[in-house]
Amino acid sequence: MSLKDFKKARADAITKYKHGVVEADANILIHKIILDSPQLTRLFSGFSYDRIHQSFGPESSGKSTVYTYIAGQLQDKMPKEIERLAKYFEDVKHDKDKAKKFREDYEDKQVVAYLDYEGTFDPNFAQRLGLKIDDDHFVLIQADTLEEGFAMLEPMVKSGSLCCVIFDSDAAACSNLDLESDFGSTGFNGAKDAAALAMVYKKYNVLARNYLTPMLVVSQERDNMNIMAKLPSTTGGKAIRFYASTRNRITKLDTAKNKDGKDAGIKLRVRNYKNKTGTPWRDAELTLWFDTGIDSNLEYIDFIIEFELIEVKGGGNFAWEEKGMKCRGRDNLVNWLLAHPAEYDELKAKVNALLLDGNKLDLNNYNPEEDDIKEVAKNTNKTIEEVAEEALKAAQAETNYSEEEETRAAEKVLAEDKLESEEAANTAETEDVPVIPL
Repeated sequence: MSLKDFKKARADAITKYKHGVVEADANILIHKIILDSPQLTRLFSGFSYDRIHQSFGPESSGKSTVYTYIAGQLQDKMPKEIERLAKYFEDVKHDKDKAKKFREDYEDKQVVAYLDYEGTFDPNFAQRLGLKIDDDHFVLIQADTLEEGFAMLEPMVKSGSLCCVIFDSDAAACSNLDLESDFGSTGFNGAKDAAALAMVYKKYNVLARNYLTPMLVVSQERDNMNIMAKLPSTTGGKAIRFYASTRNRITKLDTAKNKDGKDAGIKLRVRNYKNKTGTPWRDAELTLWFDTGIDSNLEYIDFIIEFELIEVKGGGNFAWEEKGMKCRGRDNLVNWLLAHPAEYDELKAKVNALLLDGNKLDLNNYNPEEDDIKEVAKNTNKTIEEVAEEALKAAQAETNYSEEEETRAAEKVLAEDKLESEEAANTAETEDVPVIPL
């Protein structure tokens, strides 16, 4: 065996299998786009469009909103990204046939599929966030069950036209087993529901990679009832924690007011807990306006000033001597940049390059678990040490939960069901039978 034999085996694999082939150049495996929001670009280290992503947080915190915005960005940017990849096959791999087929397979990759299990999708608000809603760009799936929804979704993904799937939400998705159960049934289907979701994530992980179609999963956040500290946990089982390449907790910070002092939006914090495609443990603070969506211009201004791409003088004055620009105040700076799109694009390109290049992991300033413990301690009037000890005991108890205990718990539930059935039967037998007069 030699390197020649290896190259022959690789060539045979490329010929035989449509997917799953390891490329010689690892750069082609990094599928990312730069979002119009530099805060989100920095958070994700460039958004990967061949992965599963998860957002979670309290109710009305902006989880679906952020993902709807990202879906609109994918609608706009995926055609150019497909052309970039096709050029790669042509210019680097010198494979014009593959480039041609790649363009044909993904020429209409602008459709977003929205699995709306919560029934809360608002098309008017989604359009203000930049999502195109028409027959050529959007499909809304409101299936009865989890299995039915993904059975409808799979052939759409394999068509190559979907650029994004939003799964809203895993907690609201009803399995076939749940739908067939009666109201008031004492049976617990939680483990089976989690297994059904695990199968969905396992299968879709392959679809996302093979068809360049990310799935954005919205999860609800609940209090963990196993411990008194009530540390938050996500719904839908633990499988999503492993299959999601990024996990982001979204919280509402405050309301955003317009120039008249009226509430016109919300301020959000997106905290990254896991990132397998870039630097984890970062924060992004966004301002979401109800009428116009996310204001990316102010975000770019913040980074332009932070990276000192223009001269910052005292008293809120800004200058760019090369371009003859002198402004006082951020509003005037925004107006000047919008009036000079070429100069603005130049600065935005520099910002994006610096954001993607500065992926340095800082473990000293941020520990997400420690931040959660501090927040719980503050809300429960306990010390940080007490909350940390309770969390540790809960984790140990969960880890040490043996199969014997699971069996005993299951037997107890079955015994209670049997007892209820016997009592109901005895009650029916002892009831007085009404006498019908002749």
